[in-house]
Amino acid sequence: MSASMTHTSPPPPGPTAAPRNPLAAAFGILFAYPVLIPLGLVTLCAQLTYSGVNNVTMHQYIKILGATSQNDGIILGWVGSMFLLSETFLRVPFGWLSDRVGRAKLVILALLLSAPSFFISSTVAHYRWLFPLRWWDGMMAAALWPSVFALIGDTVPARARANAMGAINMMYMLALFAGGALAGVLLDRSGSPRIFFVVGSAVMALGGLVALTVFRARPQLAAPHPDVHGEDEARAALPPLRHLPLLVITFVQNFAILILAQLLFDYVRHDLGFTLKQIGLLVGAPVVGIALFALPLSRVGDIVGKVAVVRAAFTAVAIALWAFAFNTSLLGLSIITAVIGVAFAMGIPAWLAIITSLSGRTSRGVTFAAYGTVQGLAAVCGPIVGGYIWNTLGHAAIFMVSAAAITLGALLAWTALPGHLKSSSSSYSSSYSYSKKP
Repeated sequence: MSASMTHTSPPPPGPTAAPRNPLAAAFGILFAYPVLIPLGLVTLCAQLTYSGVNNVTMHQYIKILGATSQNDGIILGWVGSMFLLSETFLRVPFGWLSDRVGRAKLVILALLLSAPSFFISSTVAHYRWLFPLRWWDGMMAAALWPSVFALIGDTVPARARANAMGAINMMYMLALFAGGALAGVLLDRSGSPRIFFVVGSAVMALGGLVALTVFRARPQLAAPHPDVHGEDEARAALPPLRHLPLLVITFVQNFAILILAQLLFDYVRHDLGFTLKQIGLLVGAPVVGIALFALPLSRVGDIVGKVAVVRAAFTAVAIALWAFAFNTSLLGLSIITAVIGVAFAMGIPAWLAIITSLSGRTSRGVTFAAYGTVQGLAAVCGPIVGGYIWNTLGHAAIFMVSAAAITLGALLAWTALPGHLKSSSSSYSSSYSYSKKP
């Protein structure tokens, strides 16, 4: 399973030579660092289930569990808050635990212990039972995600880490789309929102069992890479106050997107008058396309430097969101959406790679979890602030506030990223290759 599960950890597999073709080289990360394959499957299983439940199924489910048209929005908000609050405030304890008992253990347990919860959720007779069940689901998510990303930080050297994060981002994006689509199809065909909870339970169990089998058969996959150990030893610890601007960047980038999440559909559907087909073109096509090219795009951060990519990505997203607020044409908004998607496909993996470089292996889990906690706070605050602005300042104003938030993140990225990250993020740029042996 993890390195902590064996008395002597086998050496990690040495990377293989990268293909010369840039596209093939980007996908070569999966073979150079094969731990990404089970972690990608874990991400696919978990996010497919979360997306189907949270984005499609839950609202319909509470309507057959006693919620009425007068209180279904309130009930939905509180049910969703149980998941978000649990995940937000339990990330740090589970991140600390992953630093001590092993990350692979927590990944496996989080999936296997989520499966019964989703199955039980499919059997309840009243929505009040969903409150503790969603709290449990959030707790398992808090155990899962810091362990996944910290494990990548342990096993993939800095020279390839943005590309590795891109592999996870690719599976996340595909699962985000596939989960919603699958839940919608099942709901349409069966007429019962209970079905997807059963499917989600099976998917979670499958992911956990596959991860258990892989990490038991090949425990060396979770063993720390020798190059990462050297990087951790050479890197000076970041003083606590230097984390502050990075935490603000984490908050505003998530706040800027999540302030729009619940209201974007209503805006383009009712304010702009787009049809469902046009909305699918506006949102679905860029999401699928960017997911398919997530790996090549993420490799840019390893080639030109992670800090440079983060700065460029945040700047591009800020400009695009300002443009979104003043554009009403389908073509213009499609181009803007594509720009945002490409920027995030390059910038988010680079940003995650930077965060995993802020501490060594003994504290990487809790450090990443701390940033995840700030991200969770943005997930709680974003919809609340977005709803208030929507009702008081006007519908288009949410895009201006979102753009202002990401503009602040871009300014901080240009002025406040620590100096040692600038050097480490591009230290392998001139000789980037998977053939570099440990």
